Amino acid sequence: MLILESYIRTVQLNDQQDVISWKLTASGQYTAKSAYGAQLVGSYCTFDSKAIWKAKVEGKHRFFTWLLVQYLTMEEWWNLSLQGLNKELKQRTAALMIYTACNIWKERNRRIFEGVAALPAWVVTMIKEEVNLGNWSCGGEELLPVS
Repeated sequence: MLILESYIRTVQLNDQQDVISWKLTASGQYTAKSAYGAQLVGSYCTFDSKAIWKAKVEGKHRFFTWLLVQYLTMEEWWNLSLQGLNKELKQRTAALMIYTACNIWKERNRRIFEGVAALPAWVVTMIKEEVNLGNWSCGGEELLPVS
């Protein structure tokens, strides 16, 4: 009740006519397109999700990355990184991006929940090890050349 009272006290009344403004367009004018867009938010991907599902990585990594890109607004990074690549290079690049994102997330969790921070070089080593493990688990096919 106190919160409502504080909001009411901040309202300034005047003699101007009320104005209705549509917040989903820059002009403030209603459009059917913006209304449909608001209804469909989250029901379709605005990023290259096929690259995630076609990457030759484990399913848990695909699912994690799909959630990461979709819900942490990383579409621009994902799309720009894969733009213009041929099919094979897109799969390899997507795999590397997936392994990188997963390992950065793991490092974030170690720092937050375990209070342990690794050096960046160690995180890179972990990414390389996971890529090698991924290469091995996919029947020995070399997904990414890792030195």
